[in-house]
Amino acid sequence: MNNGRALIVLFGLVIFFAILVTALINLQVGKHEKYKFLADRQQNSGSQIIAQRGFIKDRNGKVLAFTNNDISFFVDTRMLKKGETEKIAEKFSEVFGKSKTYYKNLINSSKKNICIEKKAPMEKALMISDFTIDALYKTEDYSRVYPYGSLASHIVGYVDLKTNGIAGIEKQMNENLTGENGYRYIEQDVLGRMVSVNEELSKTPVPGNDILLTINKDYQKVLEDELQNGVKSFQGNSGVGIVMDPNNGEILAMASFPSYDPANYNVFPDTTLRNRVLTDTYEPGSTIKSIIMSMLLEENLVSENEIINTENGRYKIKGARISDSHKYEQLTVREVLEHSSNIGMVKLSDRINPNTFYKYLRDFGFGNTTSIDLPGETEGTLKKPANFSGISKAFISQGYEISITPIQLLAAYGALVNGGYLYQPFVVKEIKDFHGNTIEKSEPKKIRKIINNETSNKIKEFMIGVVESGTGKAAQLKDLLVGGKTGTAQKLINGRYSSRHHNSSFIGFFPADNPKIVCLILVDSPQIGRYGGQVAAPIFKAVAQRIVEADVTIAPNKIRIDRKEDLIEEMFADINSEGIAPEILNTSNIGEETTVNRIKEDYSNRTTMPDLKNQSLRSAVTSLTQLGLKYKVIGTGKVVEQSINPGDKINPGDVVLITCRATEKLKGLKIN
Repeated sequence: MNNGRALIVLFGLVIFFAILVTALINLQVGKHEKYKFLADRQQNSGSQIIAQRGFIKDRNGKVLAFTNNDISFFVDTRMLKKGETEKIAEKFSEVFGKSKTYYKNLINSSKKNICIEKKAPMEKALMISDFTIDALYKTEDYSRVYPYGSLASHIVGYVDLKTNGIAGIEKQMNENLTGENGYRYIEQDVLGRMVSVNEELSKTPVPGNDILLTINKDYQKVLEDELQNGVKSFQGNSGVGIVMDPNNGEILAMASFPSYDPANYNVFPDTTLRNRVLTDTYEPGSTIKSIIMSMLLEENLVSENEIINTENGRYKIKGARISDSHKYEQLTVREVLEHSSNIGMVKLSDRINPNTFYKYLRDFGFGNTTSIDLPGETEGTLKKPANFSGISKAFISQGYEISITPIQLLAAYGALVNGGYLYQPFVVKEIKDFHGNTIEKSEPKKIRKIINNETSNKIKEFMIGVVESGTGKAAQLKDLLVGGKTGTAQKLINGRYSSRHHNSSFIGFFPADNPKIVCLILVDSPQIGRYGGQVAAPIFKAVAQRIVEADVTIAPNKIRIDRKEDLIEEMFADINSEGIAPEILNTSNIGEETTVNRIKEDYSNRTTMPDLKNQSLRSAVTSLTQLGLKYKVIGTGKVVEQSINPGDKINPGDVVLITCRATEKLKGLKIN
């Protein structure tokens, strides 16, 4: 009986051990990989190391964007031991200057993980490097930094919270800037504490490439300062400016105002974030006239001194009325451009075959993107000859019925002044790896030859005349010749051209004999001055003057230019050649004004010329405005002469030349 029981127990033990051995074999052999994986996962953990984003620099190596290696600190409240909350609060209060209560309340507010310091600077993080508590851990938390704030923001762009490029170069070159992330594998004890780093499984991150731009940071600062000052002074809605080397297409500065801070882009409206230089189209007005004139010269359809009948400022073509503010009977071809005669340009453009006219406009880049290496560029619109109406050429020659972007016009003017080559504009000069080795270098790209060198030289002469003798006098520099063209175009508001809203522009180049810079200034809807020669030309002058003063390589040899001392007064008189009477600045009315000088009657219904002598300039201008007359002004102070004698019959639109002279005590006063 006892032997039977022993056998049963023995048999049971054999079966038990057989099952146990089978289970162990299955565990050790059959499920070896599974449990090895679980054990490794418990003892080893991996974390991604984000690669540092590359630098964005200007052409001289000045950093426009970089990444901060910030550190964020967390507490796992489940691992806290007694008294450790107090220790953490005390240490962090000492380093970061916040109260201990702040940190204790923060830690006690969570039952899991809680961030107690986000994006702490590396120098602060190092002060806590020797402070170890199991529940306290840290992670790398990079921040994108733009050291000059809003400077060049529309070029540089910005990144999102994960440092992915969203706009500008940050977006365009995102793949190059991003780099390759790394990994860190660590061995842990049973409590999850780090024992060692597994170097074999870990991978060092590779920083992103650095992007060197063609932008000159100093030029950029000048352009942004003067554009902002100008838009505010003339009470415009917005403004854009571009500076380019016409000989290779390198963009040296590019600005849109209002601007924004790329580090806080989310608080700005979309209208501020977009790069208007590339995205916004407009009708260029009279700045297109230099392009049209170059076609005529290239096709030998005009000669410089040919006389054009400009119809005393009034002309009809196929039922459309064309007018000039100055009633010139005739002008030479050169003077047509200098004085921005609409009638002259309309008549001259009629000589060009529509297909040839269209081809040149396309060759200059209108109706196509420039393919600049920045995102968001639009094409603009250019009608094909089959869609031309009977007056399309006439209106395009004045800068209407065509829409362009500022970058297109700048590239076209580069071709006008560099000998006839259209270059593709670009902003990325070079790409380097984190060791400083060049990966890629941009080379100037010629798109096509449009006009010959002789035509280019001749159109440059014409545009120098615009600044020296025509509508662009306000762009003159004291000791350097510049050339350029003014432009004023009425804006379409609710389907109709507005007499109150204009795009006012000036595009110029310098030095005139060997252009190294071409610069466009465009102001939207200025309320003071309003017109290209009054608004954009002075902004251009301020930009050009500061660039020349800051960079001696632009114009190493200054020249003495003798000009009339009454430049300012002539500017007031001639600036309205673009179509509308000028605004008179307050500085013009510097003569003494007495009760004798004040207007005492309403001249609005008068048909004869009153006596303006001894009136102040302001009073005289008011009288002429009431009479419906246009005027030229020479001098400042009181009126001493008038071209239409008192009592002579007058008609609305007649032009009166009035000469003024300051009183003795104001002679020699400089008007700036």
